[in-house]
Amino acid sequence: MAASKEQAKEYQVKAVYLYNFSHFIHWPKNLLELKTEFNICVLGDNPFSSALDYVVSTEKFHGNPIKVHYLETVVDAHICQILFISQSERNQLNTILDYLDKQPVLTVSDIAEFIEHGGMIKFYMNRKHQVRLAIDPDTLREADLEADANLLRISQIMSRK
Repeated sequence: MAASKEQAKEYQVKAVYLYNFSHFIHWPKNLLELKTEFNICVLGDNPFSSALDYVVSTEKFHGNPIKVHYLETVVDAHICQILFISQSERNQLNTILDYLDKQPVLTVSDIAEFIEHGGMIKFYMNRKHQVRLAIDPDTLREADLEADANLLRISQIMSRK
């Protein structure tokens, strides 16, 4: 029981991070001007329960509502600004990241070696069981995204190369 409570709390923290990435990642301006909503998507199993929906329920991004979408296949990811790739998609990770290659979709996961496979931001747990971030700024730049200096400051900088 304690383990499931810890995991629920862990994904509540990750849900807040996913929302906050909207403030610390810069997307191409022309892309955002075409959108009427800002979409955070979860591909595969939903580890967040209702936490992600709750976090964004009253939030806006540049005046537009933030919506959460739960996807079963990566082909629907074209609507996403942020895409969380669940552990359930581990075996398809290379296919997913190849499909999204250089598209302005922020890819986030807690899959081990996510960065090394071409992901942008990885959640990991430190020794104190706190959620931490690893980020690959080069992969972001290749997709025409940019991380704010404050996000880089709190992240472990990694590279897939």
